[in-house]
This record gives sequence, C-alpha cells and structure tokens, in this order.
Amino acid sequence: MNIHGWQGLKRAWEKKSGREQGLLLGLAGLVLVVVGYLLIWQPTRQRLEVAERQYRQQVELSARIQRAEPGRDTSVATRPLSVQVNDSATAAGLDITEMQVDGDSLRLLVSGDANPLLHWLDQHEREGAVLQSLTLEARNGLLEARVVLGRID
Repeated sequence: MNIHGWQGLKRAWEKKSGREQGLLLGLAGLVLVVVGYLLIWQPTRQRLEVAERQYRQQVELSARIQRAEPGRDTSVATRPLSVQVNDSATAAGLDITEMQVDGDSLRLLVSGDANPLLHWLDQHEREGAVLQSLTLEARNGLLEARVVLGRID
C-alpha cells in the first residue's frame, strides 16, 4: 500500500463518528484476540497434550519393561557357576553326567525330561549365564543337552 492509500484510509477514519471508531477499534481488538488464540494458544495447548500423552505412554512402557525384567539375586551371582548349576539341576530333577570347568566357561552333559531341562536352561540365562553352545538330542525318552555355559561379567 502506498502513501496515497494510507491517506485515503486516514480520511475515511476521520469521517467516522466517535462511536463508529470505538466499535471498529473494539472489533479490531476482538479479531486480534481470536487470531492470537487460533495461531498461538490452541496449537501450543495441542502440542502440550501430545507431549503429556507421549510421556504417560513412556512411563507405562517403562513400568511394563521393569516388570518383565527378571530380578537378579546377588547372593546367587557370587557363588561359582559350577555350584549354581549343580544345585539347580538337582532341584529341577536333572542328571549331570559330565561337568568340566574350562576357564570362565563350564562344559556340561545334562539329561532329563524336556520341559524341566528347557526351563532350567532358561533360568540360567535369566540369572546371567550365557549359553555359548547348546546341542539337544533325544535319547531313551529323555532330552540330553551338551551345554557350554559362561557368565556375563
């Protein structure tokens, strides 16, 4: 808009009565409030709601993950792996026919019913042991496992 356009607006403004000028100023203020609400307040509020929802989802996910993690018994972790393996195999009703300690790892030949044997292997992994090698073979109605276990340090 050039200078002549501004002068025309000024003349039109001056022709309006004081009451009309007041109404136009009030209308301009209302338009500014509505535009400010639509362009600033509402989008900011929507972003805040999205951020709060994402935060609640992250808190819920964190709680679910913590519930899913197995608890670690520190007293078990301080015992030698061979003692842990022997005690837990006996408790599970499994037979250890061979056990060799090889540095940080333990070589085993374990036999028993399939479900207790697989549960026993899973239990050791959850307690911090690493299955470095595993071979399963069915013999005489039992499951036989050749296992090399190590410990996470």
